[in-house]
Amino acid sequence: MELLNDFKVRSLLLTELNEIYGRCTDTRIINELGLDNGASRIDVAVVNGIMHGYEIKSDLDNLDRLPRQMEYYNRAFERMTIVVSRKHLPEVKKLIPEWWGIKVISANQSRLINVRKGRRVSTQDPTLIIKLLWKKELEGLIDHLGLAKSLKKMRKKQLLTLLNQEADFKVVQSYVYNVLKQRENWRIS
Repeated sequence: MELLNDFKVRSLLLTELNEIYGRCTDTRIINELGLDNGASRIDVAVVNGIMHGYEIKSDLDNLDRLPRQMEYYNRAFERMTIVVSRKHLPEVKKLIPEWWGIKVISANQSRLINVRKGRRVSTQDPTLIIKLLWKKELEGLIDHLGLAKSLKKMRKKQLLTLLNQEADFKVVQSYVYNVLKQRENWRIS
């Protein structure tokens, strides 16, 4: 068998996710979602009632960056699944938290196999979640929360700090998820 690169693994994952969520109008599958203003990036995110991240480690990847990536993913996602080639499976099992799911590529490279389902956690970092919003979207959150329109003149960093301190996280989280599901003009990669 040939070595699986990121593109091939991503294709398998996206095929599976589209089979599951393709007809769900309240679900968005996002490739390469940036976290913390681009400090990290998840390979695929699924946003619906929760945010589920999928990190890919193909045959051509190494696991050197995974511990740093995990610091962001553990703070941003309510569910996490790592999709790995067979060569990475033993090491990944040692590295990742128990709540993460694991999928491995089948021997014939035609599908993904669940090794561990994983579970939902509620440890999201409110700052990381609100930073997913663009400036115009933060201004929309001000309207959504019924705050003074004059706040829209603030710089993005100031707005993030203010909203993070003043707004209820569940309300912000719901707003962010809705924005991500409806956002157009994503970065072209």
